[in-house]
Amino acid sequence: KEKAAEGLLYDANNDPELLAEMAAGAEKCFVLNSLPPSKAEERKEAIRNLLGRTGEKFEIRSPFFCDYGYNIEIGENSS
Repeated sequence: KEKAAEGLLYDANNDPELLAEMAAGAEKCFVLNSLPPSKAEERKEAIRNLLGRTGEKFEIRSPFFCDYGYNIEIGENSS
C-alpha cells in the first residue's frame, strides 16, 4: 500500500493485506451485481458500502467491477 501511495510499482498478488482487500471488494461487487434494477435503494446502499465516498444522487449500472472500491469517490449526479 505504501508503494501505491507513493506512485511506485507494486505487486498486489504477493501482499496478504491487499489480497484480503481485493477479496472483500469482489464480494461487495458480487452483492451489487446480484441486485436487480428494481431494488434501487438496496443497490445504492451496496454502492455506498463498496465505494469510499458518494454523493446523494448517483447511478451505477451493473455489471460493475473494481479491485478495492474504497479508493473510489463519485460526486453528486454521477452516472
